[in-house]
Amino acid sequence: MQTRANFNLTTHGRKLAMPDKVLIDTSVWIEFFRKKDSRVSVRLREYLQLNKACYTGLVAVELYQGAKTEKEIKILDQLFESIAYVPITRDHYHHAGLISQKAAREGKKFSSVDMVLATVAQNEHLSLFSLDSHFREMAQYCRISLIQP
Repeated sequence: MQTRANFNLTTHGRKLAMPDKVLIDTSVWIEFFRKKDSRVSVRLREYLQLNKACYTGLVAVELYQGAKTEKEIKILDQLFESIAYVPITRDHYHHAGLISQKAAREGKKFSSVDMVLATVAQNEHLSLFSLDSHFREMAQYCRISLIQP
């Protein structure tokens, strides 16, 4: 299915309802900060303007970890104060662990951080905007609405 700007929205078993919020993966934020005029950055700016973008603590940790200067840290501080935060609960971790265990039994190994993000997106009915192709494989185990270029 195509959405504006030729981005693919894959629902993987869920009704397409274009949820109110979009969980933004670290890969998208990195592109946004590095390439201001890319299609990904334009799309993310659209979500920010519409107040649809959201983040989790895991994404914040990854972005702070990659910050090189105090100025970049301040930019991240301002960003995270301006968009919705989605808390990760014990249930999210439990569900992510069960899904990971099922995938591992079938020979698939995924990053724990990415599995938690996919689980949060599924459980909270969020779309997940990522540049990482392995989320497509995760969608075999976790029903997510995935937005990828």
